[in-house]
Amino acid sequence: MKILHLFSSKVFAGLERHLEELSYEQSQSHEVIVVGPESLKENFRCEYKVLDTNQWRHSPILFNQTKTIINSIAPDILHTHASKMTSIVNKFNHLDLHVSTIHGTKKNISPFQKTDFIFGASQKSLEKISSSSSMVLENWVDESRFNNYSRSEGKYFLYLGRFEPVKNPKRLIKAWKGIDHKLVMVGEGASKSEMQNLIEDLNLSDQISLEPETNDVAVLFSKAKALVISSDREGSPKVLFESLFCNVPVLSTKCGIMSNFLPASSLAEVNDESFKDLLFQWVNNLHELEAIQEDCFKKVKEENLLSIQAKKVIRIYQDLFSRVSR
Repeated sequence: MKILHLFSSKVFAGLERHLEELSYEQSQSHEVIVVGPESLKENFRCEYKVLDTNQWRHSPILFNQTKTIINSIAPDILHTHASKMTSIVNKFNHLDLHVSTIHGTKKNISPFQKTDFIFGASQKSLEKISSSSSMVLENWVDESRFNNYSRSEGKYFLYLGRFEPVKNPKRLIKAWKGIDHKLVMVGEGASKSEMQNLIEDLNLSDQISLEPETNDVAVLFSKAKALVISSDREGSPKVLFESLFCNVPVLSTKCGIMSNFLPASSLAEVNDESFKDLLFQWVNNLHELEAIQEDCFKKVKEENLLSIQAKKVIRIYQDLFSRVSR
């Protein structure tokens, strides 16, 4: 099959790593092309064609450029990621097979409902969508990124993700007041300067450091005591699975897939007070936290591997393709 993935983004974070790993895995057996902005081309290992998808979503120029590049590639399967490019592609008069992925939770799901099949990051992201044309696709671990992984003594708690309001990193900073442990926050985003100011205002510069994003997440996890997720909304975050794969326990708000995956005692309500209480409960009790998440470590190693999850996607493609080929 010839598969075309289409996305728009300004950073290389969870969604983008999901797409990079999926497309590369698919390229081992199929012809795969990814179309996206030039700034992210170097992050992708499979064939990549540049299109400025970060233009205004209602731009007629972007519409025409997108249509031209799709027609020139003529894919068997067109797979759009997130709502912007899904909405643009829906305006075309004729497409044989259009698959989409909802990477988080969206209030407006109408663009996705116009596609032939929908992958959702969690059951919540698909709750208004027919199960006959959708499936939950839990995220995965690309084992090749952890070939030389070994865990050493934990030196810090870890936040790994975008510095954006939806991830609410400022909730974590405020909750860290009174906690005598090192917190390393790795990422980039619009909230970075506000986060730095908040750290200084709370006199937490000795406890919290902001570090630039990196693809070498194995090194980060090797010295992590636990991963902390403070988000208001999530889907099926890749860092959750990578952390558990590395036997690093996770403390999180009840967002996205978390309630379906982690023990209730390691989850907080989506508010500042509950999250702070959760941290104070566990930061000095990590051996017990690891013990109650032992089954989570095992599940990820058995089920949430890239090779396994990618096969599920290909089976859906093949089923759809066989239907239109009859």
